[in-house]
Amino acid sequence: MSIDISKVFKDMANIAGQSLQGEGVELGDEFRSALERNKASIAELVEARTFGDINQEDFDVEIAREKEVLQAELIGLEIAGKAAVQKAVNSAMNVLSSAVSAAL
Repeated sequence: MSIDISKVFKDMANIAGQSLQGEGVELGDEFRSALERNKASIAELVEARTFGDINQEDFDVEIAREKEVLQAELIGLEIAGKAAVQKAVNSAMNVLSSAVSAAL
């Protein structure tokens, strides 16, 4: 089964935006921009996992690294608090992990 990575990224951005709105922060566009800047590396991870080039453990380690990168970029904007950003990024990465799991 393949993954429509563009749809997954859109879903990730939407869920993160909703999470941030729930925290009283409007950061949807900034999250989309940060996600776009990291899209290639995340897409490579998805491809590697779905083709069996890396195992679940390696995928989880790399996704954790990508989460840190996204969090650092958004926290660096000093628009939202760390907890709100972490919640949003975690929500987005859960969407990604679910899509990959469904494709396996």
